[in-house]
Amino acid sequence: MRFLVALVVAIAGAVSLGAQRSSPLVEPAEFPPSLVRSTRLLVVAPHPDDEALGAAGLIQRVRARGGQVHVVLLTSGDGYPEGVEVAEGVAHPTAGDFRGYGVRREQETRDALQILGLGPADVTFLGFPDEGLCRIASTYLFDKKRAFASPYTNRESPPPTEQVIRGVKYRGVDVRRELERIVEQFAPTLLAIPHPEDEHPDHCSTHIFMREALSASPPAVVRPIHVVHYLVHFGQWPLTIDGGIGTTLNPPDGFPRAEGRWISLVLTREEADAKKRALLAYQTQMQVIGRFMLAFGRSNELFLDGEPASLPECWCDGQNVATEAAPSAYRRRPPDRR
Repeated sequence: MRFLVALVVAIAGAVSLGAQRSSPLVEPAEFPPSLVRSTRLLVVAPHPDDEALGAAGLIQRVRARGGQVHVVLLTSGDGYPEGVEVAEGVAHPTAGDFRGYGVRREQETRDALQILGLGPADVTFLGFPDEGLCRIASTYLFDKKRAFASPYTNRESPPPTEQVIRGVKYRGVDVRRELERIVEQFAPTLLAIPHPEDEHPDHCSTHIFMREALSASPPAVVRPIHVVHYLVHFGQWPLTIDGGIGTTLNPPDGFPRAEGRWISLVLTREEADAKKRALLAYQTQMQVIGRFMLAFGRSNELFLDGEPASLPECWCDGQNVATEAAPSAYRRRPPDRR
């Protein structure tokens, strides 16, 4: 997770969807999937802290019911210049600074997940490039020869210690293969992933990679999985009034009606308190976007249930877009990433 609030505001002004977006205007239903001892929850997140923002309460609830939880982080959040500058106190971060920042964010994730009842074995870091998932999904999705090179860490492959499949590189086929391997090994019954309408390109692209992984997995593995989607970036939400000014988190105004049914997991006081403590464990992020993060520390968590109606449309920049939709069918506009 990581859009600076100022950047989110800029994108909210740049994105123009007109009449294609309309407010949900409905009260979210109660969280429908039954959570029992046999529940196996897999939470897939683009960056360290997204798993807590979107599903910290759900993680605790599954654990409390005797179920199993595993968290997968596609990146280590090591491509965030503003965050590195603040955390390290440097004006011009080097590749070593970005790599060190990623290591620090991984440890923050372990600390946060421990608060939620998980141990080091319950999280997998894949080490793919922060701020690079969209480019991989748009340009390197099926390329088996070329690998994306991170302009931040100067890496073209995950660190050897984080490679689920030895020899993988920053290629779409390798992201898909590793996710497919994790799905087959963990055999989830409940899967929480970013919604494709999330306006952060890494979040939207994570949805694409999970969709590819599920499509490539055996039917016997995929059939028991109930998929729910969480949302982190949509305009200025949840800092805006539509997010709610009290303890309840509400769906954002203007979210497309056909992209799933809003459902709400009402947290116990203990679960809500633990979620807030987990969010505070991400110290590097609290330094730069603390107010935004704490806006998710409410008495409930929101998810979207059901298959999204639209094809993902992930704008990496003004020119590259990860999508299966034809250009004539584009619903979005390139974000201003300056």
